[in-house]
This record gives sequence, structure tokens and C-alpha cells, in this order.
Amino acid sequence: MASIPTGPAADRRADSRRLADFAAKAAETFVSAYYAASDSPQRTNLVPTLYLPNSSIVWNGTPVSGQQELQAMLNSMPGSKHEVHTFDCHALGGAVDGGNFTAPSVMLTVSGTVSHHTPESASALATTAPKSATASTHGANRNRGNFDPDAPVASHPRAFSHNFVLVDATNIAQVVQTGEGGVAVSMTTGKDAQITLSAKYYVQADSFRFVG
Repeated sequence: MASIPTGPAADRRADSRRLADFAAKAAETFVSAYYAASDSPQRTNLVPTLYLPNSSIVWNGTPVSGQQELQAMLNSMPGSKHEVHTFDCHALGGAVDGGNFTAPSVMLTVSGTVSHHTPESASALATTAPKSATASTHGANRNRGNFDPDAPVASHPRAFSHNFVLVDATNIAQVVQTGEGGVAVSMTTGKDAQITLSAKYYVQADSFRFVG
């Protein structure tokens, strides 16, 4: 009968497993929040709150500098509908030491399809958005009245690949002075001495490109 490994090596493996599980949880939570925000009529307010002020952004080969330029680009684009097919992630750094936790950065790769619509298309209207982001309900109600269910889709679905580097900014007060934005992630782990791992992720870098 095989014995259960114990000691420092087993502890390191357990900690590595916890970090990998937390990265997977963060990736799943972020993907859901990010594309809900991207497809929302309030995306020009929501999406920039998921980025750091100095994030590195490349959209289909075009560099985008800062949150204001990102907001302007989003405002100039037609509405969208993303369908995520697959995503994969890897934890970068991080540590679990007893009850102390340093959240890993997360390398995230997403693939899927996206359709772009006329602004009046009903399929461009999303009702969900990340809980940690905020938007004006007055603006939402104002835009909702302009949607035409019969408006045509402006383009057929196109395949895309989207790469992110996510960083935890829980303890970086100057990132978002209001404390809003980002995607909060929390996970309880451990059988005997349970601990709660938590972080608030922002996009440090991303690169979006069409692949079909």
C-alpha cells in the first residue's frame, strides 16, 4: 500500500496546486465579467475600469494608449456579441504560506467568435455586467429606447484570439482611487485548516486579434 507523501515537498506541491486552482477560478470569473462588459451598451464606461492606467493594449495590431484612448475606441465601434469557445490560463508567481497568500498574476488566452452589430441591434443589448464595475442606469435607460429588434447584423461572426496578463491590485491604492473596477476573485481552500484566498484583478496587458 502506497504511503501518502508528507513533508516540505508535499507542502510545496499542495501550494502549487492551490495557486493553479486559484488562477483557474480567476480566469473563469474574469472571462465572464470581461465579455459581459464588452457586449454591454455601457461598455465605454465598464471596460476601461478593468484596466490599469498604464496598461499595454494592442487591438488587432493597433496600439491603444491609456484608459481614455481605450474608451474613445470603444465608443467608435459598433455593438458586439462575443462567444467564448475556449480559454486557458497559467499562474505567474504567487505564494501560499500558511494563512498568508500572495495572489499570482495570471496569463490568460481566450479564443472564440465575435459579431459586430449596428448600434440599434437587439442582439447587441446585454443585461449583465461585472459586479465590481459600475455604470449609469440613466444612460442605460436612455440607450435602451433606441434599440430596434429588426436591425441587421453588420458582420458575420469572426474568430478571435485574445491574450491577457492579469495582475492583483488589491493592495495598490493608487490604481483606482475610488476603489471601483477590477474583477474580484475569492476561493476557500484546505480541508483541515481552511483559508480564503482573494484578489482583485486588472488587465496589465492585452492583445486582441482576428484570426479568421
